[in-house]
Amino acid sequence: MPKDKALRVKIIRLHHNMSIGGHKGQWKMAEMVTRNFWWFGVTREVKKYVEGYDVYQRNKKHTKQPAGKLIPNSIPDKACTHISADFITKLLLAQEYDSILVVMNCQFRPLTSYHS
Repeated sequence: MPKDKALRVKIIRLHHNMSIGGHKGQWKMAEMVTRNFWWFGVTREVKKYVEGYDVYQRNKKHTKQPAGKLIPNSIPDKACTHISADFITKLLLAQEYDSILVVMNCQFRPLTSYHS
């Protein structure tokens, strides 16, 4: 199979949009594609295609219960007695980094940002 990304997407799309049954999920879809074609990473590309498909996103079953209500932190008596930290991940690579650690004080002012 040539390394033509557009051709691979077209093959996946054709198998996905088949009038006979369509696709029945990621694994069945990968099985249908690999009956006729194979390339390194075919399963990963099928998964990526299925997860990005708009109708799938709107109709998929959610197996996890929704998160409960957020409970805000109490307001501290003195400044900077509480801090919070969070990672922002899966960013585009910048100087070989793809995530940022953000540390905030109680007044929601960034203290320092570290990239990892």
